[in-house]
Amino acid sequence: MKRGNLMNKVERIKFRNKKKNKGFEIISLKSFFEAANTSFIRKHFRTDFYNLIFVTEGKIVHEIDFIEYTVRAGEILIISKDRVHRYSEFENIDGYLIMFTEGFLCEFLSNDTTEVKELFRESYLNPLVNFIVLYTSTLTKLLDVIHDMYRNVDEVVNYKVIASAFKTLVSIILNSSLREDTSRQIKNEIFIQFTKLVEENIHKEKRVEGYANMMHVSKKTVNLMTRKAIDMSAKQYIINQLILKIKLKLCFEQKSINEIAYELGFTEAANMTRFFKKYTGLSPRRFRSITRKENSWIKNKSMDLNLIEESIEKHVFHITSMAQVSPHIHEGLDEIFYCIKGSGFAVLEDREVELNVGDLFIAPAGTMHSLRSDGDLYVTAFLIPVVD
Repeated sequence: MKRGNLMNKVERIKFRNKKKNKGFEIISLKSFFEAANTSFIRKHFRTDFYNLIFVTEGKIVHEIDFIEYTVRAGEILIISKDRVHRYSEFENIDGYLIMFTEGFLCEFLSNDTTEVKELFRESYLNPLVNFIVLYTSTLTKLLDVIHDMYRNVDEVVNYKVIASAFKTLVSIILNSSLREDTSRQIKNEIFIQFTKLVEENIHKEKRVEGYANMMHVSKKTVNLMTRKAIDMSAKQYIINQLILKIKLKLCFEQKSINEIAYELGFTEAANMTRFFKKYTGLSPRRFRSITRKENSWIKNKSMDLNLIEESIEKHVFHITSMAQVSPHIHEGLDEIFYCIKGSGFAVLEDREVELNVGDLFIAPAGTMHSLRSDGDLYVTAFLIPVVD
C-alpha cells in the first residue's frame, strides 16, 4: 500500500460511546449542524453504524455513494452502515439524526432485529422515503418522545423503553412504504443472493446470464426478481454497481486508470473509459480531477511526494499470544499500523488501543509503543518520515 492510499482513504467514523448511550444516539439536526466542524461538512466518510435522517423543517442535500438526495420536511433518509456519504447542503434545517449500532440491536431488540435490518436492506437502492405524508405528524411526535427519553435516560427510563419506541418508529416507516409502493418492496431471496454475488464477482463477471448460472436459475428469473425488488433490470443494477466501484477507486485510491481498469476486469483502459463516460458523461480522468479538487486532498503541491513515497517502509507482522513485542521508539518516523486480520492491542506509553480488522493506529515519532494480542493479530506497519 502506498502513502497516497492512506492519505486518500475514506475516513471511517466509529460510534462515539458517550453518556453511557448503549450504542444509540438521537440529536436534533439543528444542534448537529451548529456544533459540526466546518471541515466535516462536504467531506466523504463512512460510519460503522446505521443512520436515519428525518427532516421536519427546511431541506438537506445528502450524498450516498456519489448520488445526491434532497430531503425535505416530512421525508426520511435511511443510510446503512459502511456506505460512503457526505453532507452537501443544508438550509434552515431541523429534524432528527438517529444513529445506532449492531450492538444496540442485539442487546435491546434481540427479537426484532430482523425488521430493523429489513428496513435498511430494502431501502439500500432507494434510501429516500418520501411517501409518508400521512404519518409525518405521528413520526414527529414519536421522535420528540424518543429524544426526550434519550436526554433523560439516566433519570427517568431505561434503554429498553427507548428501544421499544424506536422499534415502533421502524414499523411505521416499513408499513407506510409497503402500503404505498408494494411492488418495490417485495422480498425475495434470489435478489438478495444476486446482490451478494455481484459485490463479490463484478470484477470478473458482468453478465446477467453469468449470475443466473451461479444461482442455477434462468436469466429471466433474475430480471423478474430484480425488477420486483427495486424496479430496475438486473443489467442496470450491475452497471450501477460497476460505476460505483470505479468512482470509489478513482476518488480514494492512488492508482492509475490502467490499474483500475485491470482490477475491475476490463481488457483495456480505453474500454473502461468509454463505459464510464457513456453512463456519467465524464471521463475517469476528469471525474478524478473534479472530486479531488472538491475535497482539496493535496494541500501542498510543492511537496516532493515521490521522495516521501520512496522513503516509506512497509512490514507485515503476526502477533500471537506468546509473542513479546518490546516497546520501541522510531525517531523522525511515524509508524502506522493497519489491522488486516484478527484482533489485539496497540500499546502507546501508558495506554492501550484496541485493534480490530480495518482499524488504524498511529504511533507518533519519538513515542514508545508496542503491540500485543490475546490470540492472533495481523498488521501491516508503515514507517513514514515526518515532514516539517
